[in-house]
Amino acid sequence: TLSSSSAASDVYKRQVLASEGAALFSTRPGASPAHLVRAESDLVSLTPPEGAKIAEQMADVRAAMDLRADRLPEILAQSDGFAAFFAAQMPFGPNRRPYTAHLIGAMHDTVVGVEQRMKHLCSVPRPVDLSSQIQPIIQTPGHSAYPSGHATEAFAHATLLAALRLSATTPDAGLIEALLARLSPAAETAPVTDPVILLYRLAARIADNRTVAGVHYPVDSAHGALLGFGVTLAFIGHCLGGGPERPVPEWMANGNDWSGDFTLRKWCAALGGDWRSGTTTVARAEPWQVLPMLWRAAAAEWAQPVATPPVA
Repeated sequence: TLSSSSAASDVYKRQVLASEGAALFSTRPGASPAHLVRAESDLVSLTPPEGAKIAEQMADVRAAMDLRADRLPEILAQSDGFAAFFAAQMPFGPNRRPYTAHLIGAMHDTVVGVEQRMKHLCSVPRPVDLSSQIQPIIQTPGHSAYPSGHATEAFAHATLLAALRLSATTPDAGLIEALLARLSPAAETAPVTDPVILLYRLAARIADNRTVAGVHYPVDSAHGALLGFGVTLAFIGHCLGGGPERPVPEWMANGNDWSGDFTLRKWCAALGGDWRSGTTTVARAEPWQVLPMLWRAAAAEWAQPVATPPVA
């Protein structure tokens, strides 16, 4: 029944799926000042930036203001959502790959719950709170700057879609590591026709636009991207069966260690460097749970991906 759609039925479907996703994760204070997202054990540990790092990052926020004239249409279009930007690259929706649309909705609701609890714990002031010269070009949200919600959600979208794309040619047991292998600094320079890299370039652009808009520091995007990536990999791990047979990466990052602007290449370098701290597990999928069934239905929609033609 998930493929059928109406405004009323979709509300109930999302509630069922969101509750299943939310049960996979908890967010809590760790050893001060780090804060943790846990699955069956630690999954993502983030230490928010301190005052000196935020002051340093303000220079990057001011420098990004020069891009506002060029980015304004994108910034406005992405303020209240950006799923359409991803659907333009890898089409999905009620009339095209409906199971993928339901799975993305479930992932989004799961990630937003984690993200908002992390923001509550970190409570980092926004750029406009520190300088009236920033003059954001959109309304500044009332919650913590760190980690960036747009970065968290954009990288979550990219990760789920990339995994679905790769699932057509990659066995379940190697899917997560295959995705990680695509995100090296060398791979980030892959041809612009690489569909996986295009997803992450879009996610990075969406994240960076929030710094251009004046509502985030670059470190917010770097660690928001890590949060969305790590949680979504664990979400996928559960969909693939979970338990010890489907280990997922564990991550740890300190906001005081990020320097300068946010780029995908720098993020990929950190991803393959100090941030990965081991492996963990997510709850084993039970026969009655919906998300693994929904994953299989969504993956089947990508079983024969359309070949990307070469650019002349």
